[in-house]
Amino acid sequence: MDEFVWEDRTLRQQVLNRFGNSTGMCYQLYHFGEKTFYFSDNIDALLGENVHKSYSLEQWYQAIYEDDRQRLRRYVKDVFEKSWERYSFNYRLRNRWGQLVWVSSSGTCTFDRSGNPKYYLGSMVEINGREGDGRGGRQAELMQTLRDVHSRGQEGYLLMVDVNHLSQINLKYGREFGDGVLQALADAMEEGDGRFSRPFRSSGSCFCTLAAGVDREGVEAYFHRLQQCMQGQCSLSGGCVSLQEYQVPDSELLIHYAENALDTAKLTAEKPLAFFNPQDYERKLSAIELQMDLEAAVKNQLAGFSVRYQPQVRSETFQLTGAEALLQFVSPRRGAVPPAEFVPILERTGLIVPVGQWVLETALEQCRTWRRKIPGFRVSVNMSYVQLRRPEIQDEVLSALREKDVPGDALTIEVTEGSELREYTYLNTIFSAWKQAGVEISVDDFGTGYSSLGWLKELAIDEIKIDRCFVRDIQHSAYNLRLLSNIIELARGGSLRVCCEGVETREELAVLESLQPSLYQGFFFSRPVPPEAFDPEGLQQDLLARCRQVGESPCPIGEKKSAPLVLERTILEKTEDAISLCDVRTYELCYLNPAAQRMFGIRNYRGKTCYQALRGKDTPCDFCPNGTLRHDSFYVWEDSIEYCGRHFLLKDKLLDVGDRTLRLQVAMDITKKEYVSRHTRERLEFADHIVGYVDLLSRQKHWHQAVEAVLAAMGEFYKADRAYLFETAPEGRGCWNNTFEWCAPGVIPQKDNLQQVPPEAVARWLEVFRNKGSVILYNLEPLRKKYPLEWEILDSQGIQRVLSVPLMLGGQVAGFIGVDNPRYAIQDDTQARVLASFMTARFRRERKEWQE
Repeated sequence: MDEFVWEDRTLRQQVLNRFGNSTGMCYQLYHFGEKTFYFSDNIDALLGENVHKSYSLEQWYQAIYEDDRQRLRRYVKDVFEKSWERYSFNYRLRNRWGQLVWVSSSGTCTFDRSGNPKYYLGSMVEINGREGDGRGGRQAELMQTLRDVHSRGQEGYLLMVDVNHLSQINLKYGREFGDGVLQALADAMEEGDGRFSRPFRSSGSCFCTLAAGVDREGVEAYFHRLQQCMQGQCSLSGGCVSLQEYQVPDSELLIHYAENALDTAKLTAEKPLAFFNPQDYERKLSAIELQMDLEAAVKNQLAGFSVRYQPQVRSETFQLTGAEALLQFVSPRRGAVPPAEFVPILERTGLIVPVGQWVLETALEQCRTWRRKIPGFRVSVNMSYVQLRRPEIQDEVLSALREKDVPGDALTIEVTEGSELREYTYLNTIFSAWKQAGVEISVDDFGTGYSSLGWLKELAIDEIKIDRCFVRDIQHSAYNLRLLSNIIELARGGSLRVCCEGVETREELAVLESLQPSLYQGFFFSRPVPPEAFDPEGLQQDLLARCRQVGESPCPIGEKKSAPLVLERTILEKTEDAISLCDVRTYELCYLNPAAQRMFGIRNYRGKTCYQALRGKDTPCDFCPNGTLRHDSFYVWEDSIEYCGRHFLLKDKLLDVGDRTLRLQVAMDITKKEYVSRHTRERLEFADHIVGYVDLLSRQKHWHQAVEAVLAAMGEFYKADRAYLFETAPEGRGCWNNTFEWCAPGVIPQKDNLQQVPPEAVARWLEVFRNKGSVILYNLEPLRKKYPLEWEILDSQGIQRVLSVPLMLGGQVAGFIGVDNPRYAIQDDTQARVLASFMTARFRRERKEWQE
């Protein structure tokens, strides 16, 4: 249409009225130059008689229902700033009588030659209950189109589009709004490309359309257009199946294929459109068949289920102390099925409850038999959180102990690490009742889920089990060795036992021996075996034989290993790691094992110092760690030694031998073997930076320089817009001041705007901090109604995500540090807490100096 029509006010109104009268819909035009909305006369039908036909944008907002107004503001802002070609939005108007009217508004944009938007022209229609979607007729139409496509041999696709999280949309904005979203999607699918058939509603929030003569790129473009139409209202997922690649004459089966692809799309947010993959479909069918087999097995007296037992070994003596009961399942169709495949199905269907109870009773009965030969024998039984959530579980476990005539100290309950373990109060009630009877609690697969040693101390547990992924090839991973060493030391401090699972090779065991965990478990000692093959006495003899394989002399049952330098000489001679002993005071080398002699090219080390033989130096090393070593733990570090051209992971500790103090050093050559993942490398680099910041905080004379450096480290690690420190305002009255901040390039500073923040604005944060928690916000919307002041302050700064941790002094919140809009590791507050602890130490020092 000629441009002059929209520039002439009289013609403009005539054209809008003509459109409105011919279609029965209200037409609207937004003029960017005049910053004004113009409507056809039939807007009276929506708002009432004799209303205005033109409004400024702000005036139009006032006609919109309050709960929808802010949401529409954000949407319009995106439409205008990003110059979207199309817009589509549903909202509520309040008419002149105060009644709410649901409307669906959509349209397109006209641009000038420079690409700037000039007009938005569109329509607005009331949503008041449309006719049924006509599934039967539409599906018949689909079948006819499908037959035509097949007969012509055309390329084509069936596309299924779904509104994500429709139930949440209904809950948040009301079912009428959700219905409007569905109608808007149906309208968008019906407009535009004529190669796509009229959509029909296949389920609650899904619509199907058949594309004839369209290739894959055409489907992707069509779906992308739908996303653009619906942006601001909802997100979409799509599942698509090729008609030629999968010759399916049955529309129901074709829809089934599209549903399978849709399920795949919903699992991968970065790829919201998925094309049917027969391998994925077969896996899903296989899972359905497996579920049927499991249900049949439970009904048939648990036929196909069995329990195998894997030994657990005391690290100090290689004494057999117990076994873990492991559930096995043999399917009549597939044979043996891995637990990782069938256990999740048991949990999802609730079948884990009867199966888990059967495992518990079977394991306790077997344990009673074995305790006649080994009185202190324990059995570990896995328990799902599905079982733990049942109110009856506490009494069921205690009843099973009584019925099987087994004392509580014969049982360890293993719970898998996960976010569910954070329900401290609920779980501790159950765990405490069990512990009173002697039952112990273990956290399985530690390190693979959500736990930390800090919050595990809140749980009444006795043991953590280190997952196999940290033990595998530990002799080649400096990071895993360092991590395990720290975990074991911290666990000991919290009186927790540590069991290393998945020990499979003598090389892994040799490295783990230096860390001294409490228990071992893994294929190196024994694979899981049926009860008839589990002979405690025979296994004990076999364990002693394996003890010799790693260089140990046979250890009498129940006795600790003797001191090093005497009985452990064998392992020192056989290991491939370089091991040395030197006098801490004189640096004289007292021992150098054969591996070290080969690495450093020296045979006669007697009378030489460590710096002469191992570094090629004439004087002691500037970085010698002797002054930092301890008797009770290893000091773990890395170093590249140019003298022999190798990169080592080093572990040092002190030993008292007679009247001499010696340094024991184990040097593991990781020049070619170490592998560190990208994520691990980032964590290691961050750890390296922390060393510098600790030094800065402890030695820097100027407090503000130290704080600014730490905030910069925090902001850069989390890839945030801003990092900050808040402290209590000196004027009192409970207010808070933003005293320091770091901003990413291009981010507007906010410190001056955040002075004298009232206590009610941070009350919720302080409560979280006092309970030793962190404030982590992924979305501000939940705060809007419940904490309006907090929401207003954050929203005014353009903040969408927050991570903040406290600075605690004397049990009180003295301040807090945090980041705004982090884009990396937002769910992980570990780095922030590490920096907070360092800053708190410097904070204490500053306060002491101020007081003096």
